Amino acid sequence: MKTALSVVLGLGVGALCLAASAKATEGYSDGTPTIQFDTNFCDLGKLTAPGKVSGVFTFKNTGSAVLELAPPDTSCGCTVAKVVPDKLAPGQTGAITYTISLDHVMGQVQKQIMVHSNDPKTPEVDLTVQLDYTPLYELSPMVLRMSLPADKDEAQASFLITRNDNQPLGLEKIVTSQKWVTAVLDPSDSPQASSGHVNVTVHRPPHPPTMIVANVQLWAGNQVDRPVQTMFLSCDIQGELKATPAQIYWVIPNFGDSITNYPDQVLTRKVELDSILDKPVTIDHVRSSIKGMNAEVTPTDAGKLFTLILKFAELPHEFTSGDVIIDTSSASLPELKVPVVVSVAPR
Repeated sequence: MKTALSVVLGLGVGALCLAASAKATEGYSDGTPTIQFDTNFCDLGKLTAPGKVSGVFTFKNTGSAVLELAPPDTSCGCTVAKVVPDKLAPGQTGAITYTISLDHVMGQVQKQIMVHSNDPKTPEVDLTVQLDYTPLYELSPMVLRMSLPADKDEAQASFLITRNDNQPLGLEKIVTSQKWVTAVLDPSDSPQASSGHVNVTVHRPPHPPTMIVANVQLWAGNQVDRPVQTMFLSCDIQGELKATPAQIYWVIPNFGDSITNYPDQVLTRKVELDSILDKPVTIDHVRSSIKGMNAEVTPTDAGKLFTLILKFAELPHEFTSGDVIIDTSSASLPELKVPVVVSVAPR
């Protein structure tokens, strides 16, 4: 059901406020406060707009004592609500104003606002805002996952950005969060089209290979204070040596306080190290940053395949995390890290 609530769509729109009555609230110590909303449901319908949406729920103190309200709670961090005023004499009106950020909203959703007051019969009133949101700009895919092979210096991928009002795309700039990530609009796409492809290139960074995370911000002329969309990407920068598994989550059960009670399979893990380019690699040194954990490497295939053996010489007593660091002769991978997380059962 549509309501007659005032709604403002746009960028950075401030909350609507209802002026509080100037009547004094003293002199109403006897009696009972009563909160009464005009409605507790607002359907904003279908929206296609960038930025935020704002609105207001109005209420009245229909009781015979001062109504006092606490700051409202909301069902998620994307909704901000406040009460104006927070004390009302009998007969006065007030408002719950709200602003919903649309950055992470998609499709039909409901947002709740919980209003707390000293009304003994209705100490909490739940307000609902419903909307069906289609972003003005959409991305496909939503997240870009890439891989840079050990024998390559660059990796390429692309994604599609579409403007849903059928107007020209209107992108004015593309900004990446990492200097070794570049992104440009595909020059073969028409500037008047409502969609276009963004070509992304990840260049091999100067630091040792690892998983990198970055974002690509897309800016348009119709929204100057924030990007219209942001593509999040991850890229697995591979070196000549691959660890399997790439990271370890290690659970130590409770077998008592003595390490002699723990079988080897509980205190030992193995990681296979494989030369991706099928070239001999020399392991110069291996070490662990986790206290009490020993690490050693044994070759199994002429410098192309190794087994990394991790074993606790001292019993861990608390949750800890760290890295096993492997120094190699590879120019593209002088150091390989294997993250390790150790979870210890209570004793």
